[in-house]
Amino acid sequence: MKEHILVTGGSGFIGSAIVQSLLDIGYTVSSVSRNSDKSKHSFSLDLTDSIEVCEFIKKSKPIDVVIHCAAIAHGETPPKSYTVSEFNSEMIKNLVDAFSEKQPHWIFLSSISVYGSSYCQIPIKMERLPLSSDSYGQGKLRDEHSLISNCSHLDILRLMPVYNSYENKDIKKRIFIPKTGIKLRILPPPKYNFCHINVVIEKVYVCLGQTPGLRLHQVGNLLPTSQDDLLKVFPGPSILIPQIFFKFILYLLPEKSGLFGKIRFMIKKLGLSNTYELGVRELEKH
Repeated sequence: MKEHILVTGGSGFIGSAIVQSLLDIGYTVSSVSRNSDKSKHSFSLDLTDSIEVCEFIKKSKPIDVVIHCAAIAHGETPPKSYTVSEFNSEMIKNLVDAFSEKQPHWIFLSSISVYGSSYCQIPIKMERLPLSSDSYGQGKLRDEHSLISNCSHLDILRLMPVYNSYENKDIKKRIFIPKTGIKLRILPPPKYNFCHINVVIEKVYVCLGQTPGLRLHQVGNLLPTSQDDLLKVFPGPSILIPQIFFKFILYLLPEKSGLFGKIRFMIKKLGLSNTYELGVRELEKH
């Protein structure tokens, strides 16, 4: 409990839940984000400003653990002239450089999106080579490799879509036609892996208690969720669409990156089952 933990993106949905949980059990926590009001535990910091990051790290009490939650998510527009992946990677680079050769224990919140839409069998096994089709997933995968190269104590958490009773937009993506209030009922109903915020927090506790090493964790609820079960959470009429319709659209779309890759990714995440192997795997330094 004497460890000093830095949580980046501490004002976001996942980061704020982690910060509060760690404070509740007695950890010393510093939280940073671009939009934080300075307080005892929270600081405003632009992680894309290398000078600002270096000064913050130098002035801080020695940091034992970095829990890196900060990221521009799907659908968000990064500031300045960055792409999503460039913005997220710049934050990682500046933090790694600020700690120099003495890196703390990193807990990096990655995403299951690193697998993109290239899969055809489910559940996707952990040993499958990720091949993302969008900037967000590509950036997360690049950041994983960067941290593996620079750190001797690292836990990468590839999270399934995270939710709680208030924050459930990733669940709604499997129910509603984008930007409409129209619900879909898919037959047979596909299954999806999700991750409740409490599962993320429990995994962070596990990582904090482990011996140094390089590990990859695929993190989600123990059992997948059927689209039919999700429909019961959101009352109202729905439009019935057979799953074969989504498969037919995928058959017609070319296997390309860019716009077609994004469309394929969206259709697979909505209309077909998306399930992944859960577990932990030891990693080797690049």
